Amino acid sequence: MILGAVQGITEFFPISSSGHLVVLQSLLGLKEEFAFDVFLHLGTTAAILIYFRKEVTSLLTDIRSIALIVAASVPTFIIGLSFKDAVEKFFGMPNVVGYMLVLTGILLLAASFYERFMLPRRGLGFINSVIIGIAQGIAVMPGISRSGTTIGTGMLCGIDKEKAFRFSFLLAIPAVLGASVLKLHKIGQGIAGKDAGIFIAGGLVAMAVGLAAIRILFNALIRNKLYIFGIYCVLAGALIIIFI
Repeated sequence: MILGAVQGITEFFPISSSGHLVVLQSLLGLKEEFAFDVFLHLGTTAAILIYFRKEVTSLLTDIRSIALIVAASVPTFIIGLSFKDAVEKFFGMPNVVGYMLVLTGILLLAASFYERFMLPRRGLGFINSVIIGIAQGIAVMPGISRSGTTIGTGMLCGIDKEKAFRFSFLLAIPAVLGASVLKLHKIGQGIAGKDAGIFIAGGLVAMAVGLAAIRILFNALIRNKLYIFGIYCVLAGALIIIFI
């Protein structure tokens, strides 16, 4: 339940859920369980579906939006499949998380600074969608925030922050579901076995906390407070590098 709460907060706050789970598991002396981490992501995906239910429903009749999500998802899946085995090794290395958090923080600070002077703003478009999709693929590394990277990249591409926010979370749905399919057999073993209660409890907490976190992030973004998360990532990453 603790890991589920951390997942719910950090998945939507642009501070890397996977990175925080790696560090927390290390501090608590827990063995890293990739299938459990993926199941927690399913919990936060459910939160996205609930929060953005109107947008998800409208996608069924919006061919252009579907095309943009597909265009962004292709590079994500290519990167994810190509580096899946290599990346999993980093889920037991907190020091790597520290460096990746610093990179995430720098990106958020740059996006926050750039957005204040960006005029005029551009539409999403296919090229920007692909760029955001590449950024999401890179965020498979623990410590690189998926939401922070996609929102920040969108803002640096000149996209309105609200559009970048919504596209980022809609884009998370196929990405997380795709990763879950790859680990479906391990998730199934966990649910069917003695860990069923652990998996379900973690997923439900992640979903509930995630719903609140999405709302908080949206309000922070509208009030131009994204830089706060950037500062946090830089400081947290530095502390991890030094002490863990």
